[in-house]
Amino acid sequence: MSLKLFGVNHWALRLPEILGVGVMSLCLFVVVSRRSSAAYGLVAMVLPLVTHALYYATEARPYGLVLGCAAFSLLCWQSLADDRRRILSLAGLSASLAAALASHYYAVLIFVPLVLGEGARTIVRRRLDPWVWLAFAVATIPLWVFLPLIQSGRQLSGTFWAKPRWFDPVLFYQDLLALTASGAIFLFVGILVLLTLYPIVRSSIGAEPRVRPVSRIPPGEVVAALGYLAIPVIAVLLAKLATGAFTDRYALAAVLGLALIIPWGAYLILDGRATIGLALAAVLFSWFVVKDGIQPALEQRHALAGLQYTFDFLKTAAPGGEPLVIASAHMFFQLSYYAPPELASRFVYLADRAAALRYLNTDTVDLAIQEFRRWTPMSIEDYHSYVRAHPRFLLFGDAGAWVWLLPDLQASGARLQLVAMDGSLRLFLVDTAVESGHRADGRSGKAAPWSSR
Repeated sequence: MSLKLFGVNHWALRLPEILGVGVMSLCLFVVVSRRSSAAYGLVAMVLPLVTHALYYATEARPYGLVLGCAAFSLLCWQSLADDRRRILSLAGLSASLAAALASHYYAVLIFVPLVLGEGARTIVRRRLDPWVWLAFAVATIPLWVFLPLIQSGRQLSGTFWAKPRWFDPVLFYQDLLALTASGAIFLFVGILVLLTLYPIVRSSIGAEPRVRPVSRIPPGEVVAALGYLAIPVIAVLLAKLATGAFTDRYALAAVLGLALIIPWGAYLILDGRATIGLALAAVLFSWFVVKDGIQPALEQRHALAGLQYTFDFLKTAAPGGEPLVIASAHMFFQLSYYAPPELASRFVYLADRAAALRYLNTDTVDLAIQEFRRWTPMSIEDYHSYVRAHPRFLLFGDAGAWVWLLPDLQASGARLQLVAMDGSLRLFLVDTAVESGHRADGRSGKAAPWSSR
């Protein structure tokens, strides 16, 4: 819908994810403000934006949309606890959970904190709210509708690229916060300074000490917040027992737990002081501007300059119109998109699931890319068929992550001649003819000199 409304471009492709992350921040502001104050609501709003979660507002995958749906479902669930617009809140709870589940199957994990929280709320109130549980049940409909597709996909889990490991939950939080390590130090020092100076300033002006605020956070919501924090652990257990697949972004909704626990905890520890809450929000916002505004702009300029350098290298090293086989699938897509049309039309990717599995222990990328060629005009060819038809060809790339082509060519006896090199950029002339004079396809005869003319 976004592409139909705004055309095929960078921001239209990412608009659902951008809106999803924006909705998440706004919902967190409301949820936290209701139980503390607007100052600490601002902390909750900005906090996820200085973690790795913000990256998924810039990537055209469903995770930003899932985050928005998860936060909106939390807001609706909290509204139900407060008896705010009950019918609308029930509809919003069910619709947002269903939308998240229809966007990504692992969104089933965002049910867990709300179910745990509702269970705790039921125990405290000693009263069951059947309509909330009915809303949870209705929201699972997409899971049952897509169950045949999920079961079909499970057949491929044995060769999936991201296998679950028991220590993945620890790595999840390390990766979620790694980009803000220096920001965390900055924040910690700022908190110490504020906590030190605030009593001094108050005593110097003769202000009376504040009375500590009474916690307005219901036990059920505390349980839900802890449930969000536990999502990585639950996801790894699910992957180990059922799906066989886990990567950090599957548990991304855990960032909601941080955005609840930290502001609420600060509100109680700091006696609800609005000035310190605003100061914390200002520190986080400043770091957000630097890390996600200024720094990416510089990196983007550097990345585009690097791509242009690659294109100039290829035009100089291979000035003819011969096809250029790109060894890496990721590089193939990136170069094909950004290159001038006359150069992009020469790029070829060779796919082979068996070879990928042999060298990378996963065929996920080549399986996907073989299906993808039905939907794109880009040149994606079968590896063995292409080599039989083109016993000599130019190859751009190197041995590295997600690259199986070079080691397989070497193992099959092909000769790789380095044509040009500039730093990490390497262009090879590949000759698949064997030493005995027989070609790789079994036909005898000497290979013709390199030329497409």
